[in-house]
Amino acid sequence: MRAKTILLQHATLVTMDERKPVPKSQELLIQDGRINGLGGQLKTHGVPIDERIDCRGKIVIPGLVNAHSHLLEILQRSFRDNVRKEIWLRQRQMTEEAVELSTNTIGAAAALACAEMLKSGVTAVVDHFALRSGTTAAIIKAVLGAFDRTGIRGILAPSLRDQNFLELMGVRSPQRRAKNLRADGRWQDEMIQGLELVKSSSTIANLMLGPSSPQNCTDGLLREVVRMAERYDLGIHTHLLETIIERWGGRHLYARGLVERIAQLGLLSPRLSAAHGVWLDQRDMDLVAQSGASVIHNPASNLKLGSGIAPVMELKRRGVNVAIGTDGGDTSDSYSVFEQMRLAAFLSRLNTANADHWLTATDALRMGTVNGAKAIPAWRGKVGKIKKGYRADLVILSPHIRLRPMNDVIHQLVYCEAGHSVDTVLVDGKVVVRNGRLTFVDEKALVRAVEPISAKMYRIYRRRNPLADKTDLAVQRLYRRALKADEPGRHFEK
Repeated sequence: MRAKTILLQHATLVTMDERKPVPKSQELLIQDGRINGLGGQLKTHGVPIDERIDCRGKIVIPGLVNAHSHLLEILQRSFRDNVRKEIWLRQRQMTEEAVELSTNTIGAAAALACAEMLKSGVTAVVDHFALRSGTTAAIIKAVLGAFDRTGIRGILAPSLRDQNFLELMGVRSPQRRAKNLRADGRWQDEMIQGLELVKSSSTIANLMLGPSSPQNCTDGLLREVVRMAERYDLGIHTHLLETIIERWGGRHLYARGLVERIAQLGLLSPRLSAAHGVWLDQRDMDLVAQSGASVIHNPASNLKLGSGIAPVMELKRRGVNVAIGTDGGDTSDSYSVFEQMRLAAFLSRLNTANADHWLTATDALRMGTVNGAKAIPAWRGKVGKIKKGYRADLVILSPHIRLRPMNDVIHQLVYCEAGHSVDTVLVDGKVVVRNGRLTFVDEKALVRAVEPISAKMYRIYRRRNPLADKTDLAVQRLYRRALKADEPGRHFEK
């Protein structure tokens, strides 16, 4: 079936082109899912236009990019508060393991998170998928199916790990959990099957390799990840130095720390996008900058879990590409990139006295669009801008009262918008949201499919009433030791 040819008319465009960032009264021609023309008055005579969209009084922006997320966490949305990341993670895992999640449930949960993102203007997402029972071909298929089912551009990075950082640091858990990585090494075969599935059935879904975090992976696993990435031309996605005990513990386990370790193993390269980076030191940032790797800033998650504030301005000054992520439904409690961009801009003001060094609204919007695309090899030069030849991932905003009166479009998109103005969303030239309503899936049906299992998980979590046990107390002791050793105190008051 021929893809629709769509003409947007009378639009105010936010192009992310520094030379002409906000041209008005523009037309934009979409053919075969691609932007084939834009300008004040396009010559479309002889071109069969299937649909004309009047954008008079509306704003058209590139689709927002969520470069780090955990979709399945929507099942445990807002379960926890006032816990450190390591304790939160353990509680989340224990709750997840108490129920048997079917592939249908996993697919429905992922689809619901994707639906929420689309309705708030996110057109592309990386799902760093961590299911404790291990990666399976059926699960990969379920999440990839959620991308196609909702119409979002999605990349699945199945989480891999073969050691436990806390155990290496002397913390023993009374409950033994299944590892994310199968001992038989079948994850390689399952990734290859997933790649074949993508090539045969999808134009918007893809895969990356997703080592959980360097401290939870042996050298052998990380070398195999690098080998597979090079062989199959894949991106790599991981968590990196999210909390202070990861930096402190990493220095105890590896003489030169985690960042120099992954550099020596070949992981630190333009293929890599690393989430968080809160505790990168000066040497670490230099190594990241030299490698061409990207860092994904997750401000809401880092704030809720008390992890700290990522050194975004220092990374930016070194030329590191910094993008935006929402993290998961139980850390950010939201999949809105608009919210993350605003937080990112505001947080840059807290530990930098010179206002010239703060993130601007334009900086933040770039982090949520073009920088996000640049962080992911499969998306570079394809999405994140309104530019001829790019894929037509676009958001049409009908300004909500929060954008009124309209003065500076880019400032107000970052500081005022929260997704309420999203009217129409296109991904790869297909309308996936129209008049604020999803067109590919039934939102209410997704909620009905997900709410019962989420409610069951919440009852289990509340019944266990996870008071601090010996494992949690041991984690708290690690924090006290790490904080005491952190002489500069860059992130915390002691």
